[in-house]
Amino acid sequence: MRCLQFCIASRTWFEVFEKQDPKTLSDIQRAARFFYLQKNCYGGRVKSQNFVLSAQKGSNYNPHTIPMHLHLAHERLLNVQLECLPYQEILKKYDRPFAFFYLDPPYLGLPYYKFNFGEKDFLELAKELNALKGKFLLSLNDRPEIRKIFSDFEVAELSVTYSSHPQQDRVFKEVLIANFSLPPTVV
Repeated sequence: MRCLQFCIASRTWFEVFEKQDPKTLSDIQRAARFFYLQKNCYGGRVKSQNFVLSAQKGSNYNPHTIPMHLHLAHERLLNVQLECLPYQEILKKYDRPFAFFYLDPPYLGLPYYKFNFGEKDFLELAKELNALKGKFLLSLNDRPEIRKIFSDFEVAELSVTYSSHPQQDRVFKEVLIANFSLPPTVV
């Protein structure tokens, strides 16, 4: 019966896993718990997760596809270096002329993150990015303050809809910021 918990999408199992302290689990158990919660929650949220099951589509969780998902993730990340350090340390440690950094910091004015950024944090980030030897691409919400802070760099507008937003047809403006040429507008 132990396997059954990972074989079905269930509100009960979702709540059991959500309440379970991950510190009591092995690395493999924590990964399985995380995967189950992510595949069964609304919008793939990590914080404030809610169980979701679509009446039209059914569950987003299919245990038969897990090996394929793991294989594809392995292939995609084969030559990728993942770190869990403050961004300043990452930039310092890995900056080379051939390096490429993708940055997706907390959006300005949106308090949804464990560590939120204010204008002061973005000013520091801009200063760090200005000194880079490598290339970077940064995605942020489109606000006048952001455009001003990163005015030394290339900026391209981006229109997006968020699948996890209550108004799924609402279009949001974001910007891509880089230290290399970008098209002026990305649709």
